[in-house]
This record gives sequence, structure tokens and C-alpha cells, in this order.
Amino acid sequence: MDSQTTKHSRRKVLKVGITTLAMVPLVGLSEQAFATQNAAVRKALKYQLMPDGAKQCSVCVNFLPNKDKPKNDVDVNGCKLYPGDTEICPHCYCVGFVQNPAATAAGASWSPWNAPAAK
Repeated sequence: MDSQTTKHSRRKVLKVGITTLAMVPLVGLSEQAFATQNAAVRKALKYQLMPDGAKQCSVCVNFLPNKDKPKNDVDVNGCKLYPGDTEICPHCYCVGFVQNPAATAAGASWSPWNAPAAK
């Protein structure tokens, strides 16, 4: 009876060990491996990797900062206009830009609400 208990526990140990070894490669994957881009929307909204003067994603109403990496400077953020896109840079720009009033109050230099009136 003791040999059956030992045999059963060895089998269990082997199963757990093999499962653990199979999962080890998954531990090394970074969150960047799961990042996605919405190429069709990027093209439609003319997404560019550089700001247009003071207009940049970090001061846009649609910008969704990464909660796990606050105040980051890398492409790991989101945007309300780009569903499923997780590679939005805080210093990028697109034609969907709308100045965030809170950012304007904090000292941003450009705002659609105080733009010069058209003649």
C-alpha cells in the first residue's frame, strides 16, 4: 500500500513539474509582446510620431494614459479614437486632436478655445 501512495505522488510531482516547465517560456513574455496597433484608424486620422507644435497626445482629451506606468514616455498608452491600439505615444499627434481643458489650465500653450478669431 505504501508503494502505491509513493507511485501516485511521484506521478503527481511529474505532472506538476512538466506543467511548470511548459509555462516557463510564457513568464518571459513582456507586455510589449501583446501590444497592438489599429493601422486602419491610424491611417484615417493621419497618426504621426511627432507632435504638431504644442499639440500632442498627452494633452488631448482622447488620450488614455497607461495606469500601470504613470507619466511614462513610451508607446504603451491608449486613445479613445483608436480602439484596440495599445501603442500610443504621449508625444505623437493625429487630426483627431482636441485640447484637454485641464491641460490648458495647467499651462499648455495652445487651446482651440482661445485661438484667434477668423477674419
